[in-house]
Amino acid sequence: MNWLRAFLRLDRRSESGFTLVELTVAISLLSLVTAAAFGTVIEMQHQAVLTTDRFTAEGEAQTIADRITKDLRTAVAPSSTQAAFASASASDVTFYASLSDPNGPTKLHAYVSAAPGNVSVFHEDSTAPDPGGTPGNYTYNQNPTVTRIDGRYLDSTQPVVFTYYDSSGNAIDPSTLTTLAALRSIDAVGVNLRVRVRPGSPVVVINTLIHARNVDYNPNT
Repeated sequence: MNWLRAFLRLDRRSESGFTLVELTVAISLLSLVTAAAFGTVIEMQHQAVLTTDRFTAEGEAQTIADRITKDLRTAVAPSSTQAAFASASASDVTFYASLSDPNGPTKLHAYVSAAPGNVSVFHEDSTAPDPGGTPGNYTYNQNPTVTRIDGRYLDSTQPVVFTYYDSSGNAIDPSTLTTLAALRSIDAVGVNLRVRVRPGSPVVVINTLIHARNVDYNPNT
């Protein structure tokens, strides 16, 4: 009879369902599992966004670096008594480039300006020479007609984009680049880019050094 009484007790317990304590424990465990799973999904989404931002920044930085490098390599002095660089600072440089314009070298202005969102933008504008110029007598009275570079996402915490070096490899203080002799002493330009899509995104850094040819413009070449 003992087994019958035990069976009846078990049967009555199975009919009674779960106790409040058991339900509370089960719900607590389910909440923990759900929270952990949700946190994992959120983290995966966050990492996916960061990865996308990193690829975007890398592409933007490489595009800017490639284009400004190509243009700086075409820098030429309008004549033997002038310099290839019209002005130069840490975030702004104007130079003359041999871009096959029959009227003379093209004036290029590359600079950084602030943009909303704690980032900066990188531009390079092109101004064609006035018709009828001759070596040493080129004028640029037209408005910039072409935007050659329109780069985004520069980290605005980095004010220095351009660095300048003389033929011995010594860095030139940009504040001294105010005379023709100083501008003619520029032998190489360092381009230092820190790019990020938004605050908190990964920062992509690209540094490149471009040697100036230091040659005079020749309309026959």
